[in-house]
Amino acid sequence: MPVSLARFERTALAMLAAWMGEHYYRTFRVLDDSSAVDATPFDALLAQRDRRAGVTIGTLWPDGEAVAVPGFEVLVGGDIESDGDSGGYVLWSPPGIAPPSEEPALSDFRLRIASGLKGLAPNERREVRIPITLQLAKTEAEGQYVSVTGGLSSHWTRISEGVSGAFHLDSRTLHRLPEEEAELEIVLSQVRDRAALLNEGERTEVETHDYWLVSRLPDDQPSGLTVSGARSDYDPLDGASVRRRLRSNIKRAVEQGQAGECDLAVLVLVGSVAHMEDEMATAALKGMNPALYASLDLIALVADGRVRQVLQPRSLPWDAS
Repeated sequence: MPVSLARFERTALAMLAAWMGEHYYRTFRVLDDSSAVDATPFDALLAQRDRRAGVTIGTLWPDGEAVAVPGFEVLVGGDIESDGDSGGYVLWSPPGIAPPSEEPALSDFRLRIASGLKGLAPNERREVRIPITLQLAKTEAEGQYVSVTGGLSSHWTRISEGVSGAFHLDSRTLHRLPEEEAELEIVLSQVRDRAALLNEGERTEVETHDYWLVSRLPDDQPSGLTVSGARSDYDPLDGASVRRRLRSNIKRAVEQGQAGECDLAVLVLVGSVAHMEDEMATAALKGMNPALYASLDLIALVADGRVRQVLQPRSLPWDAS
């Protein structure tokens, strides 16, 4: 693995190689520094027999805005090693939040994440429940409405079903909703149940969970934990920002392709989204002039423990042989 890459970039490269192997039914391996092959001008090279895929790695958040928690990675990495586990893992930090840095929240979070990693198979994903507290207030006795800020804001109509009165719910401590509908309904029911106990002017706390995601890398990856995500001021739903970053990354990938030689020109983007369904890179690409990325064969997005194809190759080098 190229040593010049950041940990989250190496993670994205490993996941890209595994995805391409599953998708194209061929084996791709990362040409690292020990292979005596210089990746320049690309960020990295993947090998498939005698073919080379030149890879450009970019982020959908501004340069220098990646979550940086090396201390936490070392702590959990030590927990993994002490369990006799040689696997490599990723904690996908939700947008707008990083692992806690102060006690006692740090130790509690560390234990929950380390426990959540146990038993994961290579390429498997899992949600880890992190206890959080929401704030709920009843503002009026009349009506049937719950105004919501934070992670549950898109579900205000469902929360409002069956309540008596007007309420305000502060769910800013919830950064990632569960993927399973049954789990989500539990969270919504917890809010409605607490609302039923309030009188006008009263406030209460709602104890529930945030759902952080962890995943395990392929078996050939180094052991330990990598945290992937963007710092707190990054908004993945800012379409203008995503378009700017996409154009910038495409421009750099095209320049690398023009300066080097490869059989497959690949751009892999690293995103920070609560769920892959929230990503905006695919829509942003559709709004671009195809001539800008005509020399690229594949664009893929790595986020939320998954790989999504953003641009499909028009042809593949092995199909012509």
